[in-house]
Amino acid sequence: MLNTLPGKWRLPIAALGASLLLSLPSWAATAPTQLPPHSVYGTAPPVTLLLYSLAPDLLAGWNFPLNKMGGLGMSANSEYLLPATRNLPVLGGWDPGDKPELERVLAIHPKLALLWAPYLDNARLRNELQRIDVPTLAVNLGSLDDYPAAYRLLGDQLGQAARGEKLATAFQNILNRLQNLRSSIPQAQRQTVYYAEGVDGLMTDTANSPHTQVIRAAGGDNVFTGKATALKGMERVSMGQVLAWNPDVILVQDPVFYRRVYSLPAWQGLKAVKDHRVYLVPRQPFNWMDRPPSFMQGLGALWLAHALYPQQSKVHLNQEIQDFFKTFLQVNVTKAQARSTWQS
Repeated sequence: MLNTLPGKWRLPIAALGASLLLSLPSWAATAPTQLPPHSVYGTAPPVTLLLYSLAPDLLAGWNFPLNKMGGLGMSANSEYLLPATRNLPVLGGWDPGDKPELERVLAIHPKLALLWAPYLDNARLRNELQRIDVPTLAVNLGSLDDYPAAYRLLGDQLGQAARGEKLATAFQNILNRLQNLRSSIPQAQRQTVYYAEGVDGLMTDTANSPHTQVIRAAGGDNVFTGKATALKGMERVSMGQVLAWNPDVILVQDPVFYRRVYSLPAWQGLKAVKDHRVYLVPRQPFNWMDRPPSFMQGLGALWLAHALYPQQSKVHLNQEIQDFFKTFLQVNVTKAQARSTWQS
């Protein structure tokens, strides 16, 4: 059954469409019109980071320890995070390979839990949260194109309509620019891209995966078109397959592999290596490509467009980074700091 929140939280059911679905407990009829600080729990990193960019003061906790995720592509420090959020508790989540700390979730008494639709929104998860009397709200983030609507709807629901509209407009502007770029690049001139994951660079994600949206958005052609076997991705491929693909560009997640790739004999015959077009994916303060997929992919797509098509993209990267950090992260960075986030 679909319900709406009372007072300033109320949104007409017709406006929710497929983007939001609410499941509320018995206390909802007397719920306050304004949520208290740190009372919204994101059940998976994409919605947790969406909330962080929209209303960081409402964030109840993180799904992962911020200082222990460097090897998985996350930032290893919190230099660009707002100070009030750096020491929030680690609550876990329902991300593939992870499980929530329900006792910790229960201890903070969240007023709302966000679900990542369509990937991690299911009856089992809803039932577990209903069991501890936590209402749920599913936010559709199936693709980058969903972010403007997600910002507007979540902003309306959380009493942050003005900021939600600001972020929705800014993200839509990025999408429009990327669409214009893709339209201007003839298919024959599209750059082929291999996404190298893992310590040996021989894990990757397929072209239609949520983990590779940045490649698609930036107008690149992902060389791996196989079928994903799981939402978590990171499919194993062989060196022979990579050699056969011979990509124009290689994107690398693991810093250790990035430092080694130019000296590995098996990789030196690849076009991307010979042309010095191997790029380490930026990760400040969250990964710009993946692990987890998030709003940072908007900036990641601009970064990659600049790398793939430096002339056609018309991306002034350091200025783009400064603008994005100010708008979405509420942090001012200098041009030197902006440059340090992506130059490896």
